Amino acid sequence: MSVKRLSPFLGSLLLLSVASAQVCANDFRHIADPLNLNDSLYVGFDGDVFKLGGSFATSHQKFSANTNLGGDKWHLGYLYSTQQVNFRASVVHGKTDTPRGKASHYQYQMGLMTEHQGWFATQVFTELAVNHLAVKSYKDSTAANANMTVLKPMTEHWYSEFYLQGNAGVDGVERYEARSWLALGYQINPQWSWVVRYQYDWEKLERFESEDTQWVFAVRSQF
Repeated sequence: MSVKRLSPFLGSLLLLSVASAQVCANDFRHIADPLNLNDSLYVGFDGDVFKLGGSFATSHQKFSANTNLGGDKWHLGYLYSTQQVNFRASVVHGKTDTPRGKASHYQYQMGLMTEHQGWFATQVFTELAVNHLAVKSYKDSTAANANMTVLKPMTEHWYSEFYLQGNAGVDGVERYEARSWLALGYQINPQWSWVVRYQYDWEKLERFESEDTQWVFAVRSQF
């Protein structure tokens, strides 16, 4: 194929690519949607700890990660989403109280999430999952997990989030966990948002029990 014949073809291909990119760029779900399949960046303060993270997405999958600067608390996530099924999996590394003090733990979770359209444009996401906790030099525990996210856009820019999660041991080990938060966010445009939330955490592993509340502030983007 000569250069003269190739040039119109390349020009048409370039024009089609630009048009497609513009369509995809406007095809964003809400930035706080847990089933959002867009690349993203996250920078924020969790209590007094600086955290950063992000995600990489394809048409049906998303890989995400976040960590504190010390690297001792981190989260890896995976989402596979279609119109029929939404599968999520994650690995979390953190600390747990044991008879010998705080010990490193790994928490693995796999679950299925459903999406419901509520009243007045409210989106409700519910997930049922299996959660496995492995605490170094202590013991393992398997629990059933249920969580719910309520996302409510209040105006063109303002939105609120409510999150509730619970774990209950199913293998004979006494383990219970609860987490909830209430958040207020401002979506500057479809790509940029900031959010502030108040979070409550409670966990009990046999005779060890801990409770914590904290403020979280973050700036996030999607592209």
